[in-house]
Amino acid sequence: MHRNFARAAFRRGPIPCVPGSAVLTTALLTTALLSRPALAADWYTGAEPAGPQDAWIVSVDTSATVGAQGSQFAGATATAAPAGNLLTSGLRLRADAATGSYRAGTGLGQQAEAAAMIGYGWVWPEAVLSAFVGLNVRRNEVPGLEASVRNAGGLKAALDVYARPTEGTMIHATGTYASTFNAYYGRVRGGVAVMGGFLGPEVTLLGDDYDRQWRIGAHWSAFQFGALQVGVAAGYLRDQTRKGGLYTTVDMRAGF
Repeated sequence: MHRNFARAAFRRGPIPCVPGSAVLTTALLTTALLSRPALAADWYTGAEPAGPQDAWIVSVDTSATVGAQGSQFAGATATAAPAGNLLTSGLRLRADAATGSYRAGTGLGQQAEAAAMIGYGWVWPEAVLSAFVGLNVRRNEVPGLEASVRNAGGLKAALDVYARPTEGTMIHATGTYASTFNAYYGRVRGGVAVMGGFLGPEVTLLGDDYDRQWRIGAHWSAFQFGALQVGVAAGYLRDQTRKGGLYTTVDMRAGF
């Protein structure tokens, strides 16, 4: 249980490439959320018995989100344990990348971001907590704004919590904040074990100085295809420029 849980709990979303975090949440391509970037990176698994091969040193999470109102975001997050593995508490290194586009009035807004962070992961039998801080660079192309205000570098922080209150339930919360354009991303999910995965509701908030968006829907995560752990989600989103629409997210995770 402990090994299975810890494996499930280390991701990222996407780094969330949202308009400020509404990031191409495209298939870099959401961890890896099967949770955990994203950034998004961005999901966690843990329904199957764990084995020695699950003592990963590196996990790669990808996530991609497409919205009916014209937004497309994708992100990838790589998390490494330089000493030991991801099943034990210790130092963590994390790299995020994200990109995306969204409708802004009559034009097309675009984003790209990269970040490098250092942190620590605390692993318990039924929960995992990871915290990171580091540097990021971000480019926002917004119609009508001068190029001189679209590029910036700054600080970024990330927090990720995954818990298994019981054998058949899960709770996952992940969030990031970057000083560049005040970009933020948060995703909370809960679920019960169904057909080899976890099925339940999810809520996502993301935005920056130029755009904001929220999503509410359902996810089914933690099922496996070969060497990949996969999750899917769908629901309703609303942003400040293009109003409401449906969204679909695909998350994937691989470990080494």
